Amino acid sequence: MGYEIRKNGRYFYRSERDPLTGRVRKRYVGRGPQAKAAATALEARRKQRADERLTVTRVVGDLRAIDSQMVELGEVVTLLTEATLLAAGYHRQNYGPWRRRRGCDVHGWNWGAV
Repeated sequence: MGYEIRKNGRYFYRSERDPLTGRVRKRYVGRGPQAKAAATALEARRKQRADERLTVTRVVGDLRAIDSQMVELGEVVTLLTEATLLAAGYHRQNYGPWRRRRGCDVHGWNWGAV
């Protein structure tokens, strides 16, 4: 909340949410040097939280870049795995499990058809 100006001077109040009712209440902190110290501490805490949010945002951005690289790597590995299995004589029906073709040797040649 901050300072409130009344006819006898400036008074420092803090807004706090009541944990039981959820309502916002103003709590009197003081005036003069006591209020100034509380306001300075509150401002320092706000700045620290803003810096922490900025750091978290940067880390999340870095992790998203790494995550996108991992997705690309997964696609490449899947493609290479499928190519290797096809070359070894395996097949898939309707995206089911990989199975070895009947009558094929290690290289996928079907000697019964030749």
